[in-house]
Amino acid sequence: MKKPALTPGWMRRTCAILAVGALASPASHACFAPPREQVVTPEEQIALASDVSVARVVRATASAARKGGGRQAVEYEFEVVQRILGPDEARFVIVGAHGETRMAGPASDHGDDAFWQRGGGRLYNDSDCVLRPNFVVGESYLIFRDKPATWRSFEHVETVRGRPNPDDKWLSYVVEKLGSR
Repeated sequence: MKKPALTPGWMRRTCAILAVGALASPASHACFAPPREQVVTPEEQIALASDVSVARVVRATASAARKGGGRQAVEYEFEVVQRILGPDEARFVIVGAHGETRMAGPASDHGDDAFWQRGGGRLYNDSDCVLRPNFVVGESYLIFRDKPATWRSFEHVETVRGRPNPDDKWLSYVVEKLGSR
């Protein structure tokens, strides 16, 4: 039996078909680098701040499971413990996700050098470049509700004797910089 001859355009057609298939695939729309506004320095975060508080998670309500196996959306309700800057609200809601936002590690007082670099913080973007924070009911967080959200917009602050840890370096820095505004 004789093999069919390959025409000169077969390679071009094959490459075109593969390229169209790759573009149509959801995985091809992955976020290869986070948007610059998500990975700011602490100074940039402070300069952009207009709504900052320490708040405790009082409730987490999960939505129906997402189609396609994506993360489940969760509505987190917060009670303000300490208003630093912005409107005087007693409670607010943030929609986030269920699951880890960054690899779990030892409790931090935000003293490590990596936190203070551009892009430091506990949060990172999903493969679609969207930030979907997660929280633990009963825990407190230093929250920048400003847009755009950054990798350090939702930092956990340890509770000491029922209050946010006054020795937390990020909390102390934010209060010092924003307290006079």
